[in-house]
Amino acid sequence: MTTAKPLTPAQALASLQVEAGLRVELAAAEPLTASPVALAWDERGRMFVAENRGYPVGPGTNKPPAGIIAMLEDTNGDGTYDKRTEFATGLTFPNGLMCWRGGLIVTCAPDIFYLKDTDGDGKADVKRVLLTSFGTTSTTQLRVSHPTLGLDGWIHVTSGLVASKVTCPEHPERGEIALPRGDARFHPDTLEIEPWPGVGQFGLAFDDFGRKFTCSNRNPLQHVVLHPRYLKRNPHLAFSDTVQDVAPPGDAAKVWPLSADHTTAAFIPSLMSTPHAGTFTSACGISLWRGGALPAAFANSAFICEPAQNLVQRQVLTPDGPTFKSAPATPGREFLASADTWFRPVFSATGPDGALYICDMYRKVIDHPQYLPEFIRGTLDYEAGKTMGRIYRVTATSSKTQAPSSKLNLAAASTKELVAKLTDANGWVRTTGFRLLVERNDPQTPSSLAKLTEKPAILRGTIPESFALATALRLLDRQGLLQEHVLLGAMTSDDPEVAVTAIEIAEPIAEKTKGKVREQLRTRNYEEAPRVSFRRALALGDVEGSVAVHTLAAIVRNSTDRWLRAAVFSSIGNRTDEFLRDALEQWTTASNTGPTMRELGQILPAAHQRDDLQTMLARVLASNHELNVPSQSAFATGLGNGARAKGLGKDGRSALVTLASANPDTARRLGELFAAASKTVATASAPTPERLAAIDLLAHSDAATAGAALQSLIAPQTPNELQAAAVRALSQLPGAKAGEWFVERERWRSYTPPVRDAVLTAMLSQPALQLVLLGAVEKGVVQPWAVPANRRNPLLKHRDVAVAARATKAFQPQGAADRMKVYEDHKAVLTLPANAKNGKAVFVKTCAACHQFAGEGARVGPELTGVRLQPAEAILLHILVPDAEIYPGFTAYEVETKDSRSLTGLLTSDTPTSVTLRAAQGIEETILRSNIAKLTSSSISLMPNELEKTMTRQELADLMAFLKGQ
Repeated sequence: MTTAKPLTPAQALASLQVEAGLRVELAAAEPLTASPVALAWDERGRMFVAENRGYPVGPGTNKPPAGIIAMLEDTNGDGTYDKRTEFATGLTFPNGLMCWRGGLIVTCAPDIFYLKDTDGDGKADVKRVLLTSFGTTSTTQLRVSHPTLGLDGWIHVTSGLVASKVTCPEHPERGEIALPRGDARFHPDTLEIEPWPGVGQFGLAFDDFGRKFTCSNRNPLQHVVLHPRYLKRNPHLAFSDTVQDVAPPGDAAKVWPLSADHTTAAFIPSLMSTPHAGTFTSACGISLWRGGALPAAFANSAFICEPAQNLVQRQVLTPDGPTFKSAPATPGREFLASADTWFRPVFSATGPDGALYICDMYRKVIDHPQYLPEFIRGTLDYEAGKTMGRIYRVTATSSKTQAPSSKLNLAAASTKELVAKLTDANGWVRTTGFRLLVERNDPQTPSSLAKLTEKPAILRGTIPESFALATALRLLDRQGLLQEHVLLGAMTSDDPEVAVTAIEIAEPIAEKTKGKVREQLRTRNYEEAPRVSFRRALALGDVEGSVAVHTLAAIVRNSTDRWLRAAVFSSIGNRTDEFLRDALEQWTTASNTGPTMRELGQILPAAHQRDDLQTMLARVLASNHELNVPSQSAFATGLGNGARAKGLGKDGRSALVTLASANPDTARRLGELFAAASKTVATASAPTPERLAAIDLLAHSDAATAGAALQSLIAPQTPNELQAAAVRALSQLPGAKAGEWFVERERWRSYTPPVRDAVLTAMLSQPALQLVLLGAVEKGVVQPWAVPANRRNPLLKHRDVAVAARATKAFQPQGAADRMKVYEDHKAVLTLPANAKNGKAVFVKTCAACHQFAGEGARVGPELTGVRLQPAEAILLHILVPDAEIYPGFTAYEVETKDSRSLTGLLTSDTPTSVTLRAAQGIEETILRSNIAKLTSSSISLMPNELEKTMTRQELADLMAFLKGQ
């Protein structure tokens, strides 16, 4: 942690490096503000600041809460705030605020307050608890925050990554509302609250069209793409994502700090998903640039604060199907950065003057002590800087310094004037105008909005113009005054943002009215933008009739976008047979139908009986069908996967072969596809994706057809990815006797770590192969330590008591005390002369299957780039006693499926219909909830014990030298 001394506000300002063409000004500093963590301006241009002075652990015993909401004003118009009024005091950890009806909505867990000054003295004399019982059991970093008005008229908040059971004191009859570890929204008038998609930590922003973005420490920018309710419509759809990482997450989230400060993750990599050095480790306080005092080139920019490394990064967003991707605007140089290790930017927002404002908490230590190891925790001063804080204004070099409110006071604006503000170039002005229109709910609003919704205005326009029209549609719909002809015109708009908004409004009424709106929803424009098709696909799930199914098939015809496929498959529901018929008619000349056909095939067995599936397979594989071979193979693979999970195999044959056997022509055609796949597998020059697809199909054949071809791939000459795929396929192949083949002594010894892991995964997931593996352990072919402790449960807890007893004897697991003895016994390796170059080879052999170091390896466990900052004893402890500390997020989960498979990994995603586990090599598998027999968490680390048996003491010393960077 930093040992530097704090800088004065003037010195700190001078230390800042900002992107070219911009100027940074000091808008406020101590003593006018301290520990600022959030900002909001009211319609009069007054700045309200949430000061989290008690962070991280509060003021201490018998001391009053230190949190304050301060109101700052610029009384002389010089652009610097000079007057402070303490609007509210005595708050615990206030971390978010939003202006509403002349007051403030403030997040301060366990409460969300409404504060208002009714007598004009600048101090809140009204304090209502709107909602309470938000989670406070975790650290003060992880709490409800960022109240933000959405275009839906609800106030959205982040969860802080904690679950809650929330109550409303004004409506006790509602009881507790369960909010899982995800975000929420509440209605500002009725105070109804409900879970809402997104898992934000400390950051939430909406773009001009209501799309929601969040962040968390290692995920600098995420887009909430769809609501889980859509996935619920099709319980057979194995799709578990609702959020897209717009910016690369984790170790790919690069930053370029000027400082050399260390972060929490630097000290205990088993506690945090690192790397910290040169990557985001504390992403927060995001904002989207929506126009103002920065140059026009800053359009489509997102700003992300990184307090641990003293910088703010700008990323540029580009469309990616119905979502986005982003990348740093200036790689190698940050938007705003300082070598001052006290610079702690935590929040960003556009102000009334159009400038970008940054809250600098200005602390010596930003980390929470709970995430620090004991050896460092007690040496740090968490109070240093709590009376300090800076608020910076970033603007174009050419801009004039002025008071934020010098030319603006929306408080006295008429409804007509507020409607005019919806087209303002400044995003803050547009948003504030919208807020005031929602607050007032003026009966005159519709007439003021009329000109915006005239037909000529529905053509593609600038972002402010598009925002104004989309917002007008929402406001009119909110008041029940949106005319049908206006909605129909908007649904066909050349402006995709307007069309998306209109389709979203049409969704709940289209089927009810059964009129022109429904007809327009079912009519696809083949030139429409991907995000319009995506929104249309979601909406069609509630529209009945064959025309809707036909449109869905047309939408996904040539798409390679997974989100669009998910939208379509969520909408077809139980209309899969009709969809398949439409698809076969429309897709005969399509070239990119493979992924869609595979997903469709996988869905069908869960929704249909054997006879239907036989008919569908025959239809797709008909010898005179024009569907291309890759698409037919993809469908067969997907259908085989789904049919296997349903247990449709018979007489020692795979489920796919069993289904095909009902029709001689189908069986013959499937045999031709198997032959083609075998040829592709054997062709070393064939593209890897094609060979992987062929392997997946062959998993549904039999040993006579594909056994030799798959076995030939499992050799050192074959890339690990193909070997692992061949292992998985061979383990599923009827009649292959794969278990005995996998654990032949010389073959077992020849496996590289990724392939060995694939073999263990395959054998532990199937009851018959589990017994073969246990026999190999008993015979000494497979060493007990080669089967990680966290993966032995299928054997140790086997339903056959005799098998469980054999496993207990074979593995003889060491307890914690035994592991600590091993640790003490191996401390001497720290004194051995070591070679870091040799240590790298040990890392690749032993650790890279689950850990990355400097970009090499797989992302399952923590990335180890920053481990060199740990004491050598701590690194050795975590290598030899991995169960010593397991950080939330690295807990292993075990799933037993109804088709008798056992799976273990990190739970990376879960939705109403499925969960996703990530195992070694970063391999993920999504399991339908309907196919889960049991899901449990484990108290054992995914990292195996007894690693000391995989290397000599000298190799362990070399590994330590490599990790320490010696």
